[in-house]
Amino acid sequence: MKSMFKIDDGDWTRFRSLPGVQELDLHLSGCKGEPADWTPYYERMSDIYDSVLQTLRTLQSDESVLRLLIRHGRSTSRPGKTTSRSQVRKLMRSRDATPYIIRAQSIQHPSVFVAALRKIAK
Repeated sequence: MKSMFKIDDGDWTRFRSLPGVQELDLHLSGCKGEPADWTPYYERMSDIYDSVLQTLRTLQSDESVLRLLIRHGRSTSRPGKTTSRSQVRKLMRSRDATPYIIRAQSIQHPSVFVAALRKIAK
């Protein structure tokens, strides 16, 4: 099956040198800033989806940012478990992301996702 994204598995840090990259690190205790043990896991996972989507919306109108480098980390859980990585991939495949990303130019990596931003025509 052909992927809708470019696939890469090399050193992810090289994506930092792409032109117009802004980085979003999901290695947080909770997306809203509270310690992980205060927020239920399912809420934090939902927050990740919503937070990344909001970031895409915000950056769409920023002419200087062409790509969003999302650091979600490698999944170490069993198949089917909800993780930051699964939430990011779910969003990037969804209709929610369609107005904000160019899938054919986006890069799926085991540790990060590089979303090529669709800019608003002026």
